[in-house]
Amino acid sequence: MKMKKGLNRVFATLLLSVAGMSVTAQTLMDSLYLAPELLPDGSYFLPAPPDSASDAFIDDIAQWQWGKTVSAERSERACIESLDMPESMGVALAGILGIDTISKDDTPALNRLLVKSFVTGRKSVVGAKDQYMRKRPFMVMNENPRGEYNDPEVLRLNGSYPSGHSASGWATALAFAEMWPAFQDTILRRGFEFGENRIIVNAHWQSDVTAGYLCAAAAIARVHCDPRFEEDIRAARAEYAQLKGIPVPDGFPFASSNPVSDGSPNGIECDVPYGERFLNNPVDTASARYMADLRLYWGNKALRNTERGDTAAVEAEYSVAMMQQVMGDAIDMTINDVATPAITQLLSYVLDKASETADRLKVIRFRKRPFVQLGEPSFVPGDEEKERGKSSFPSGHTNLGWTEALVMTEVAPDYQNEILRRGYEYGHNRLIVGYHWYTDIEATRQMSSGLVARLHADPTFCELLAAARAEYEQQVATGVRSMVEEAQQSESSTRAYRIDGIPATESTRGVVIENNKKYLRQ
Repeated sequence: MKMKKGLNRVFATLLLSVAGMSVTAQTLMDSLYLAPELLPDGSYFLPAPPDSASDAFIDDIAQWQWGKTVSAERSERACIESLDMPESMGVALAGILGIDTISKDDTPALNRLLVKSFVTGRKSVVGAKDQYMRKRPFMVMNENPRGEYNDPEVLRLNGSYPSGHSASGWATALAFAEMWPAFQDTILRRGFEFGENRIIVNAHWQSDVTAGYLCAAAAIARVHCDPRFEEDIRAARAEYAQLKGIPVPDGFPFASSNPVSDGSPNGIECDVPYGERFLNNPVDTASARYMADLRLYWGNKALRNTERGDTAAVEAEYSVAMMQQVMGDAIDMTINDVATPAITQLLSYVLDKASETADRLKVIRFRKRPFVQLGEPSFVPGDEEKERGKSSFPSGHTNLGWTEALVMTEVAPDYQNEILRRGYEYGHNRLIVGYHWYTDIEATRQMSSGLVARLHADPTFCELLAAARAEYEQQVATGVRSMVEEAQQSESSTRAYRIDGIPATESTRGVVIENNKKYLRQ
């Protein structure tokens, strides 16, 4: 009964929004932080959508079948929230925050953040949608979408990949999780479900929804470069604190030990994001999705004896030094302790928080790694002994790569697409080498997005980010690259270096750069 009343409340709110759609539509057009062409391009940093002959499409089919089996109440909510308006998320967020409403008249600062983050997410998928024009599930299956707000004739006019609803909901959730981390996990779960609803109503495939989440995270990272976004975060935070009659917090520093209870519905939420609260459980061998994991494992295993496989093996190293190399490749700048100390310090801080976030969830949601589950050798045999007993869910490397990529997008926005692609590939490497399942990797990137939102509420991180931005801008302004790069240009191209820039000798083991290529010496 309580759920039914909540749905009726949502329905009434959305009916009111329909009456004002002509006005709201114009408001939405005026509510972007950045022009759409300045946002990251999903068609560049994401893979193309799966076609019906691909292994990844098996996962889409499995989730399409799941969408038909959800409870009636969940399905009803999914249909109601198909109206693509900020109010759809606003009602849910107001409930989580414990306030009556989020509206232009009653809570102008919260409403401004709601509308602008929602539209930012919506616009983040436009380029990829237009390029791929993928057919929606109801079209492929010769069915109809569910819910009165899912007009099939309207839906046919734009592509299924990525999902705009998923991007809107996830972008809004990220903004509000940053605004008030005491409710971050509950907010992130609601944004996650906003995307899943699109599977339930037969309007999007799972891969569309996942791509929508990633486009949203990339877009929110990029708009952090616009001072107006951070001003809106602070204004919304101050307004909410006033509504609740509590002091305005000066950021939310990470707790060094057990944090103080904050009164949130799920208990303490202001530490690193707790993935078990907002992600689905890892795929079980009894799940229909497990077949997709197996097929994708076998398909990517075939890449091992290729250049792509060699790269995956080399980049199996989990370290600040590897992040210096990966991100340096993306921005065409050698990053090391000497030439870029501020960027290095930022990468190190992010690595520590990424490790903390992933490691705690590995213990709670254990899943066997592919090479362990299948009794096969991995492509990085040197790591097998120490990694065999650790969980495949979530992927620590994926968490590190995508988190660092989102952060570095803010440091060097002119290389945003290249950075995001390298961050995405760094996670995909783990499928190739046999240390993680496909669904583990995909889920982990949502956890990374939540971590970056939390980092932005941490004063220490914000200071490190500002210093790294200034350092990067200084490097670009002066045209100076690193001492290592200058040495490589002035000396013979046959000289070999470790990835930290120190010249390599014949006895050097590990990752070595020689003739501008990376090699793994064992």
